[in-house]
Amino acid sequence: MILLIMGAPFLGCCQPDSNTAAGLSGQVVDSYGQGISGARIWIIDGNGQAKETASNATGGYSMILAPGSYTITSELSGYSFTSATVQVQTNVVSTAPRIVGYWAGAAPQATVSPAIGQYGQQYYGPQYYGGATGWLQGRVADQTGAGVPFAALNVDGWRTAYATDEQGNYRLELSPGMHIIDPFKSGYGIPPRAAFVASEQTANLDFIAKGVIALGSGRM
Repeated sequence: MILLIMGAPFLGCCQPDSNTAAGLSGQVVDSYGQGISGARIWIIDGNGQAKETASNATGGYSMILAPGSYTITSELSGYSFTSATVQVQTNVVSTAPRIVGYWAGAAPQATVSPAIGQYGQQYYGPQYYGGATGWLQGRVADQTGAGVPFAALNVDGWRTAYATDEQGNYRLELSPGMHIIDPFKSGYGIPPRAAFVASEQTANLDFIAKGVIALGSGRM
């Protein structure tokens, strides 16, 4: 299960440890180098957990984070944005490469259309969002590295008709934007992860499934 709280700054559960927290700053600009205000900023760590903030009047943003590698991108209706990767260091304010937004007209919100196809041929009809699509692919595996077959794939809180194939692989065609993928398979705990899908590009997102013991089963 996943709880989505609109406007919440964190999708993760915890604040960075004050002893190891570090600073990150950056700017979102248009193709002329002018700051874009009010853009939604997504900062995604190596585990796929996303933190959210917004750009100020000059396109700037900042956040306190744990040290590590982060992918940063942005969303704002009418723009298509680049992404950047930054290594956040301890005891310094790390500066991220500029995120550039290119005017593209009124952009649709990230959505998932009804599923079409069969296992191993998973995709979502591009006609539902004007033909502008990207792809998300990856694998759901257990702690031994074995693929988890037929794990259900929930996208953005919506139950879909599709699952991983026999080897635990999946491939989805989605609208551009941020998506929360929440796989489910009975007997496993699979934490949801976030990924940003860009138009006509493929993003990768893998999951580790941990076996769980059902309480009250009557077994010792």
